[in-house]
Amino acid sequence: MFGLGAGLAEAVGPSVLISLCIAWGRPGWYVVGALFALTGLAAPLAVRRARRGHRQALLEPAPNAPAA
Repeated sequence: MFGLGAGLAEAVGPSVLISLCIAWGRPGWYVVGALFALTGLAAPLAVRRARRGHRQALLEPAPNAPAA
C-alpha cells in the first residue's frame, strides 16, 4: 500500500499542481498552501497513532505462539 501512495502522488501530483497554481492563479496557491498546512498538522497525529498501534502489537502475543 505504501508504494501505491507514492506512485499515485507521482502520477496525480503534477496535474493537480498545474491546475491549481497555473489555471487558478493566486487562489490556487492559497489552496496548495492550505493543503500543505493541513498535512503538516496531521503528520504528528498520524505518527502518534502509528506508534500506539506498534506498541500494542509488541505487547500482544503472536498467534500460534506457545504459552509461556
